[in-house]
Amino acid sequence: MFDLIVRGGTVVTGGGFQQATLAIADGTVKAVVPPDEPLLAAQNIDASGRLILPGLVDAHAHIPGYALSKRLDNFPTATAAAALGGVTTVMLMPTDDPRTATAPYFIRKREIGNAQSHVDFAIQAMIGPRTEREDIVEMADLGAVSFELFLAYGGNPNFIIGHDDFELCRLMEIVRDVGSVIGVTPHSASLIARLTEREKLIEATRKYRDAIEPEVPRPPVQVFSLTRPTVSEGLGVARACVVAAEIGTRIHLRAMSSRSSIAIVNRFRDMVALSAEVMSHHLVFVEEDAYRLGPYGIIVPPIRSEYERAGLREALRNAEIDMVVSDHSPALREDKELGWADIWRTPPGMPGLQTLLASMLLLVDEGSLALPEVVRCCAERPAASFGLFPKKGALQVGSDADFIILDPSSPMLIDDTQQRSKADYTTLKGCTVSSQIESVYLRGNLIAHQQQLASEPLGRFVRP
Repeated sequence: MFDLIVRGGTVVTGGGFQQATLAIADGTVKAVVPPDEPLLAAQNIDASGRLILPGLVDAHAHIPGYALSKRLDNFPTATAAAALGGVTTVMLMPTDDPRTATAPYFIRKREIGNAQSHVDFAIQAMIGPRTEREDIVEMADLGAVSFELFLAYGGNPNFIIGHDDFELCRLMEIVRDVGSVIGVTPHSASLIARLTEREKLIEATRKYRDAIEPEVPRPPVQVFSLTRPTVSEGLGVARACVVAAEIGTRIHLRAMSSRSSIAIVNRFRDMVALSAEVMSHHLVFVEEDAYRLGPYGIIVPPIRSEYERAGLREALRNAEIDMVVSDHSPALREDKELGWADIWRTPPGMPGLQTLLASMLLLVDEGSLALPEVVRCCAERPAASFGLFPKKGALQVGSDADFIILDPSSPMLIDDTQQRSKADYTTLKGCTVSSQIESVYLRGNLIAHQQQLASEPLGRFVRP
């Protein structure tokens, strides 16, 4: 006798579609059998006409208010958004205060998550010039899923590597020795700094020129974007790959946004154990959308041109990009609004946990991506790249019974009123996708149904 049987649905994997019955007990998948095979269970779900996907695995998300802030997104709100959006495993970035840079802070985040999270979560640790070998060894023993290294921006200035190649090599060696993976946020720190100075000066002097002869102003988001060109990203990607190839460290490249970066990654794939990600925003939007959104369109790296977006989509289909992530960066509406008066005051980032699957369904609906490819890049590959597969990211015997039931006959309108993050808006507002997220299960437990939470927090810490 099983705890739960899911009958009549079509299971979607990275390899295609399969008519199958799922049998679940003790939170794991015990059998995947033909639809007509007789099985008994305490509970039966009729999934006829439905699509069954593995729960999504988001390898890049931020929860900025998890410990110190009562104002910002915290575990209950951010992971409620994840649950409603079909993300059943979240890998937490370490830049949120207090930064996950030592064992005590790692343990603190784990304990808070175990008490408050609606979905399962992994923890990514932070490393920088002040990180000692003992810190990395301790956090690896605690189950860090990666060690995050920032070449240009992110976190705290004390953690940014910048152009210190000694520290880059030192940290790569230590992470190699503990058998883990380094997550690299690329770009050139000096190029960004100098370009930012230049653009601020241009904008300041323009105000004086306008008094003499008015000019057509540039969109503020465009001005911000000019400080982070694709060449900055490529410089960081190439530098990380060169060092990793020499030292033998596994690396994961964050937030690819250009054809040139992907070309560099491809040249190193035979020399480096690596994976690469793209943020869902860069697959959906183009720079004109960002201009229209104003401060809500400010993210790093910036939203690129149609030419770059087409290249990213093609690279994803060709598996030259391994995964899609949300980079859930839930800047509050009140903080984003500051950017209308001064674009430099708006915090970069967009919420995305609740809309990661919806973003992918938009691409499926327009024919840019197939549903099995969504499973590959939003479940299988992120889980495999960080040592969680097939416990996570799959629906096979032995996997955790994390799954989504999609109703392909019922369209889903995306709206601000549905959002559970404290960033109570979405840049996808007004979009409609052809399939409704009907139910979401975590280890065989119903956690969301018809856009409503269906359980108390059941999330657990997971590790490689």
